[in-house]
Amino acid sequence: MMKNKSIIAKLLAEEDIFVVYKKMETAYFNPKSRELGLPIWNDEMMTPNIEDLMVCHEIAHALWTPLDMLEQARVRKINHSFVNIIEDVRIEQKVQERYRGSVAVFNRGYDDLAARDFFGIADKDVSKMNLIDRINLFFKIGSRQQKIEFSDEENVWVKKVSKCETPDDVLNVAEELYKWMKENEPEEEQEETSSQDNSADDSAESSDETNDMNSDTSPSEPSEKEEEEELAPSNSGSADDDKTDDAETKETSNNKSGDEETKEENDASIKSAANGAGGKDDITASTDTDVNNAIEKLIDENATDRVYANIPDISGDDIIIKYDDILKKSIDAWAHFNETDSPFYLNTKKAVVEMKADSKKTVAYMVKEFEMKKSADQYARASVSKSGSLDMNRLHTYKYNEDLFKKVTTLPGATNHGMVMVVDWSGSMYQNLTGTLSQLYNLIWFCRRTQIPFEVYAFSNASQVLSSDEKGYNKKHLESFKAGNLVLDNMKLLNFFSNKMTVDQEMSMMHYLWMVANQYNHYKNEYGYPCSIPSIFNMASTPLNEAIIAMMNIVPKFRKETGVQKVNTIFLTDGASNSNRRVYDYRFDEKENEHYETEEYLGRSGDKVVILSDPKTRKDYEIKSLSRMTDNLLSILKERVVGMNLIGFFIAGSGRSGRIDRQILSWFSNIPSYSDEMAAVLKKTNKEKFYVVNGDITGYDELYLLAGGGSLQVENGGLSDDLQGASKAKLKSAFGKSMKSKITSRQLLNKFVKLVA
Repeated sequence: MMKNKSIIAKLLAEEDIFVVYKKMETAYFNPKSRELGLPIWNDEMMTPNIEDLMVCHEIAHALWTPLDMLEQARVRKINHSFVNIIEDVRIEQKVQERYRGSVAVFNRGYDDLAARDFFGIADKDVSKMNLIDRINLFFKIGSRQQKIEFSDEENVWVKKVSKCETPDDVLNVAEELYKWMKENEPEEEQEETSSQDNSADDSAESSDETNDMNSDTSPSEPSEKEEEEELAPSNSGSADDDKTDDAETKETSNNKSGDEETKEENDASIKSAANGAGGKDDITASTDTDVNNAIEKLIDENATDRVYANIPDISGDDIIIKYDDILKKSIDAWAHFNETDSPFYLNTKKAVVEMKADSKKTVAYMVKEFEMKKSADQYARASVSKSGSLDMNRLHTYKYNEDLFKKVTTLPGATNHGMVMVVDWSGSMYQNLTGTLSQLYNLIWFCRRTQIPFEVYAFSNASQVLSSDEKGYNKKHLESFKAGNLVLDNMKLLNFFSNKMTVDQEMSMMHYLWMVANQYNHYKNEYGYPCSIPSIFNMASTPLNEAIIAMMNIVPKFRKETGVQKVNTIFLTDGASNSNRRVYDYRFDEKENEHYETEEYLGRSGDKVVILSDPKTRKDYEIKSLSRMTDNLLSILKERVVGMNLIGFFIAGSGRSGRIDRQILSWFSNIPSYSDEMAAVLKKTNKEKFYVVNGDITGYDELYLLAGGGSLQVENGGLSDDLQGASKAKLKSAFGKSMKSKITSRQLLNKFVKLVA
């Protein structure tokens, strides 16, 4: 029954309130986390109309019922059920005035409750019920179910109840109405009460047997069981629910022992308040008690408990280290190389220049193919229409040609693309850095030639990277405490490349990163003795989930600033993300009598149902397995950026061979590791150097598993010298194979061109 409902979504969007469903007996509202909690209902017994009613009702309490209202009623000894009914009228009128669509929600919900006899009036004559019960029925089911009549004197009180604007108005009217009803009881009820009181007084001197009989039959002194049923907290959102929960216990639903103790104290206070000024609760609102008892039966006692975690709102500017800052730190670290002939520094710089020159023809060829494919697609979608002007060359054919008008061919505009690429800068990437960067450089040169806006970020949580920015120094978590938020470990995004960079800045960054890659990949170093690298390029673990959440703000901002119609967001990683298994919460310190900030463990898969909530889209995502939270975060990213292409490149192969093993293929493809099907897939994959994972399995639109090691390297070689004097046919064949190998080796660029063409 946990759903996104349009009327509720509108309420929450304006008031910043989150609805959660948990295994509990009563509803609550937590003013610290702005969390509205509801029990998990039994789907077979609960109707959508009743659930809508309860959510809207509790939202109204959250917005307009103050925390100290129940306490004031207790101090003033005002009958609890009177306060409950009149406060319900006040807050429901307010929510219906603000949100006109909720009027129908309340009508349908209360009609369902009445149809199921939740008010306990099926076998009763409503006209003979006391005034407070009839007022309750009048404002909840009104004339839709049956006519409810009042005398002229009673109508005065109906109007007073309907005109309550403030909590003080509610308390005053409840107190005055209770007093008036006591003074205007029907004569037979007054005589019965007097007789019962005299009987109770006489019983003090009678035998134990007589004493027990009087005690059992006296309606003014209900049994202990009846007291508990009558005074049980309301699940329909009555005033005592919110106040009991909010005042002490329900600000933190996790503090079980503290909640139970405080709840007992509050229950005692409620009972004391319910006794009224006269000390005896001889006027009760049976309709209020009956509906609360009936609603308790709707709770699913066998439900698995749920825990919610909200997606934090991360500002991109706070976690991004800009490319000019990275360049400055690199220049400072390697400044002395400009004055010496360091072979490593000079050779790596020369290698990048040669790499660009060697790739120029291949990139230009792919640009040409891209433009031709784009133009062909435009013409395929071209439309021909009449212009409205006469074609003078056809005018002489007017006797046998009805179409004398000029025609115009309309070419639809090509979609404007942009690229945001996120690179894994974790320690396990060191063996594949040179291949990854060579792929990345070709992709950047292509975007430059086609004027496609782009940004390239690398995510890192190395302590030296975090401490390179004062904002991140010694910071444990990525964002400040906010109850209900998923806890994110600290992380920075290194903005290595951008279309806003100058050509000189771009080449300098490519050189510095090539030095870093060959320093890490020292076993295959061909440029001389490696030099030390700046700490800003250090590597650690894999905060991929944090990077995905950061993109939820960065990508929409990129699209807005560049004006592109379609964004292609690409993640390149070589491993699973660090786990995120904690959520911010409050605990109650009984000794200090105050709440303190803490973190709740989400548990292991199967212990609880973990719900990931997106505060911006107002959608909930059930996490089937905490180990695959990344898939859910990717789905949320796609919801945030409508129409985005979300592509993943996973470097699955490791070592010098870079072969993809069967375990990784099995994990992503769901094909049994040692089946005949896997054997065929494995053979094909290691021949083609990649495997495409179905978009239904992961959160990506497409995920490519790439071979690592030498398979990532870009081929730039020309034709062999052995072809000198060869025939034209042989030269043509060799040239075709050479060009094909150059294109297919540029795997990132090759797949990207298919996306944007």
